[in-house]
Amino acid sequence: MKISLTGVSARDKVIAGANYVADAVKATMGPFGLNTLTEKRNTITNDGFTTSREVAPTLTDEYERRGALLLHEAASKTNDQVGDATSTSMVLAQAILKESARYLPQEGSFSSKMKPSQLVKKLKVELAEVLEKLSDAVTPVTTREELVNSAMVSVEDEDLAEMIGGMQWDLGEHGYIMVEESADTTTTIERIQGVRIDNGFGTSVMINNPEKGTLEVENARIITTNYTFHDNFDKVKHVIEPLLKDGIRHIIILARAFGSEAIRKCVEAAGTGVFLYPVNAPYEHQAEVFKDIVSIAGGTYIDMESARLEDMTVDDIGTVKKLVAQRYSAIITGSGDSTKRVERLQKELVGEPSEFYKKNLQKRISQLTDGFAILKVGSETDVDRKRRKDKCDDVVNAIRLALVGGTIKGAGLELKEVADSLEDSYILKRPLLAIHSQIMSSAPEDFEVEDWVRDPYLVIESALKNAVSVASNLATVNCVVVEKDKKEPREREQEGE
Repeated sequence: MKISLTGVSARDKVIAGANYVADAVKATMGPFGLNTLTEKRNTITNDGFTTSREVAPTLTDEYERRGALLLHEAASKTNDQVGDATSTSMVLAQAILKESARYLPQEGSFSSKMKPSQLVKKLKVELAEVLEKLSDAVTPVTTREELVNSAMVSVEDEDLAEMIGGMQWDLGEHGYIMVEESADTTTTIERIQGVRIDNGFGTSVMINNPEKGTLEVENARIITTNYTFHDNFDKVKHVIEPLLKDGIRHIIILARAFGSEAIRKCVEAAGTGVFLYPVNAPYEHQAEVFKDIVSIAGGTYIDMESARLEDMTVDDIGTVKKLVAQRYSAIITGSGDSTKRVERLQKELVGEPSEFYKKNLQKRISQLTDGFAILKVGSETDVDRKRRKDKCDDVVNAIRLALVGGTIKGAGLELKEVADSLEDSYILKRPLLAIHSQIMSSAPEDFEVEDWVRDPYLVIESALKNAVSVASNLATVNCVVVEKDKKEPREREQEGE
């Protein structure tokens, strides 16, 4: 049965839920932030995204739970876009909501300073101005030390910051560091060959790392083709069956696209212990990127213009060291020798007149010549290993974006300076103070933010955009419709497992 709530009461309910999550998250911010203990794996973390994901569904009031989940959406979008600053986006959203309430009708009153549509428009105009001021303050990262300092802001561990920041500096802005847990007590990092494509998994059903929303596969075979799979799976059956007889159960199919029938077959196969992972082909320079992948994974690129699926052999199937696929991107690593492929790309680079394509070639060459690294996070205990991995997940995304887009003053200082430059009539003036204020509230009295503390501009930009977006949506709610559910949150969770 569905139930509903309207008017100011509806808005207040969803905002109450958002505030509940934001209060839990903001306590984790900064070098002196507190931890969250979650039931899952008995994990201790101060990661904002993990905290909001665990807290938001627990509210028993259905209206408040809607607001909590919407706020988590701001964190989720920021996490998808930049992999960091999830706490920042939620704390900013909460502050914007609080400030917006001063302009909207309150309980028992029908008057307001501003119509909801005017509020949203004003927030958009102010956001554009704030982002322009922030972009003017961007400083490019020009030294290894600056990048290591950026890493230090997130991990708060000098040795780990040197390991991660130093590796990213060596890899350059096109290089990626992947993070995984290690059974060892020590943390190590190694460079590998790989290719990053601008497309991801064929279906979210195959996600096997729900915490990160990724499909992750190690030591799998791969079919590489620009064919589209609909009901034509039988055409590759003759090469899959020999692999299954040899005990190989994990096969990646990198193809142009997958129809519903093909996806259904992949899902059904997983139920029998055979894992066929559909991954969508890259959008840009598809044929050339396919050849890059084959150079590190082996096998053969099956081009529909010159080859038939029926004529494939087992030798045409390559081997992937690791696949990490999100919705709109994927990283494929292998141990093949890409020397000849790199030499060919370098020759193309010499004669290429287009600056755009030159940059693309340089990026692909960088990836094929040790453009990736795997950070294996170890620790004495499972709880601490998980906590350290969460930290590392944030920092590897942040420092790469720092290298790409430059940095601004950290710990909310740049946001504070922008706020100081705005007139009192700006809705965003007070909310921009929230980050620095929260960090300082948990710090010792004599604590000062040092000059080397910098935040990646692109990370703060994403957090601010998503905060304004979700705050605009929540502030303008006038009716909430939910399914009446008397079950406790834990019961709902168990049913979904």
